[in-house]
Amino acid sequence: MKLKNLLVLPLLLLISCGSQEIKSNSTSREPIGACPERLTLAVTDILGEERLKNEFGAFQTALGEILGIPIDLFSINDRVTAVPALLFERIDLALAGPSEYVLLKANADAIPLVGITRPGYYTVIVSNANSDIENLQQLKGKTLGIREEGSTASHLGALKILAEMGLKPNQDFNVEIIGSDRGLEVLKDGQLDAWSDGNPHYQRALGKYNLQASEFTMISQGNPLPNDLIVANPSLDAACITELRARIVENEKILIDAIIASPANQKYAQSKMVAAQDEDYNLIREGYQAIGQGDLLSPTE
Repeated sequence: MKLKNLLVLPLLLLISCGSQEIKSNSTSREPIGACPERLTLAVTDILGEERLKNEFGAFQTALGEILGIPIDLFSINDRVTAVPALLFERIDLALAGPSEYVLLKANADAIPLVGITRPGYYTVIVSNANSDIENLQQLKGKTLGIREEGSTASHLGALKILAEMGLKPNQDFNVEIIGSDRGLEVLKDGQLDAWSDGNPHYQRALGKYNLQASEFTMISQGNPLPNDLIVANPSLDAACITELRARIVENEKILIDAIIASPANQKYAQSKMVAAQDEDYNLIREGYQAIGQGDLLSPTE
């Protein structure tokens, strides 16, 4: 079944439950004439209105001032609702990770505006230093923990690395979804054989749970992963999209500073805004193929 079909019910729930728009009237520059009078922005990995406002309220204000257009934050109920929201023109812009972007591109024809770099963003796979697992081949018959299904680094990145070694999930090894960054604790306690995550999450988890890198063996470090990015709804006028891109790039520092005003967004502390090229995300498409979900990238007619 294709993604659009899968998302009909989430869309109806999203509409019937009245997903919240957090409105703003902050503007300071001449508005972009080709754009709507208001623009709505979603952040695909932020669930819930309160968290969205706390972590991206400053960005909402800064973006509205730069564009001269009030920005309303659109709170999504889960990661997948961003796709039908774009399809039915509920949101104009979205800040998305690489894995969400390829779904938005395939199923909603989202237009990449700018990439947001993530220095040191790559997949790591670690084992317990007290185990005898020192390489990927030794994961045969073992259990790999991941933070959440569909995550770029923890899930897609790790399974692509293992697929390149000829290892298939649920055939050569098991996958266990932990649902948080507690995987290192679970690994240390011997309940997993290995743990995969993005390097920034891994480094933060070490400090958060008072763990030492020496307690784990790094058995794989992947290649750099594609940037996060801001995408636009294809229903927007082409002149609007062109000017949006120009103003965002021109005011890069202001916008990055607004994002990292929240302690939760320090992963962007060294980020820059750069040109976004769709082909840069083929690595993620290969990851979906590796986990047997390539059909999600084939939109229905």
